[in-house]
Amino acid sequence: MRSSGSTDQRKSVNIVNYFLNLEGRRVVLAAFLLSVLIHVGTLAVLQGIFPGTWFKPKLRTYKVDLIRPPMEEITKTKREEFPAVSQIHSEPPEEPSEATISLDTKDSTYVPYTKVLKQRIRSHWIYPLSARENLIQGSLVIVFRLDSGGNLIACNVVRSSKHEILDRYALEAIRSANPFPPFPENIKVEFLNINASFAYLLQFE
Repeated sequence: MRSSGSTDQRKSVNIVNYFLNLEGRRVVLAAFLLSVLIHVGTLAVLQGIFPGTWFKPKLRTYKVDLIRPPMEEITKTKREEFPAVSQIHSEPPEEPSEATISLDTKDSTYVPYTKVLKQRIRSHWIYPLSARENLIQGSLVIVFRLDSGGNLIACNVVRSSKHEILDRYALEAIRSANPFPPFPENIKVEFLNINASFAYLLQFE
């Protein structure tokens, strides 16, 4: 009986020691985990305060040499890029494409041609009988446009005689004389705008 009691007492002591050892291991493990958490938190705080100081890459240094060409070469290059004004070839001015003259012009360039135009127009211009019988008189100005081939392009009254019949017969004289002779070689323009004056006057004896 005594022997059995001793055995039970030993088992009881061993169980107590086992639980004490188990509890100690838990305490050590908890202390280790707590220490790890504290260190990680400390590193995070320090990283927030001093960002980029822990994993900052090593900076590289580059050396660049700037070499300026000689002044003579720079001057030569500038001259090639920006030539002097005297070296720039200017195109000759274009000839005017049209001119405006009077049928009674005194310009020697146009006088021979306008003389032919007047002869052709006079051959088609008449004084309407009804205007003469009613003693209608008046003067007007017409502008007509010719191309270099002598073709009539436009014909308009710019100053009326105040009598429709006189204006109409003057317009008809120009239109009936169309086409006119082509421009002579000395007239270089492509178009001529010609002012023509017409005067209907009655003569009394």
